[in-house]
Amino acid sequence: RRPPRSTLFPYTTLFRSTRGANRYFARSRGTVRGPVLTIGIIAVTVVISIIGFSNPDVFNALELNKVAVAHGEYWRLFTVTLLHVEYLHLLLNMYALWIAGTLVEQIYGWKIYLLMYLLAAAAGSVGSYLFGGDVPSVGASGAIFGLFGVLLVVSRLHHPVLGRRSQAILSQIGMLIVLNLLFGFGVNGLGGGNIDNFAHIGGLIAG
Repeated sequence: RRPPRSTLFPYTTLFRSTRGANRYFARSRGTVRGPVLTIGIIAVTVVISIIGFSNPDVFNALELNKVAVAHGEYWRLFTVTLLHVEYLHLLLNMYALWIAGTLVEQIYGWKIYLLMYLLAAAAGSVGSYLFGGDVPSVGASGAIFGLFGVLLVVSRLHHPVLGRRSQAILSQIGMLIVLNLLFGFGVNGLGGGNIDNFAHIGGLIAG
């Protein structure tokens, strides 16, 4: 005979809580699966960036052209992350994405991670659009700074259960953000480059 609902409720609730907890701790330990989405984003970004190096049409179609965005080409808020100026720019951004992306994907799972990445990319592009002048922008750094922002909040508020390496990265995330912002403003101030700091700040705030 089926027990009354009031009798079943505590056991079903406990089962669901235990199952959810097991999924959470397995994901935090990195035992569910590898960082498939991070690898996918890096692969797509590398391929399109390399194509863009030698194909101006691809570059012109995907870059954050402020005039084009003003005329309704809103996809550029996202596709800007797929382009880079040169191989060193691409390498540095993909390394940072690997560090931050694998950790965010490990903590939140690929679905929430993808949403965070897209929102941070859009926010970085909006920051660049509003405050970065009329010069077109390229690069995934706005989205990556968004992931840094997520990890900064996680490290201060949620304290997830992670492995030793992940905890070490998480504990240093605030310093990484400060150093990268100082480097960006310093390079621009010395006339050594044109780093889009407003994209960085927009992504960071969104994260």
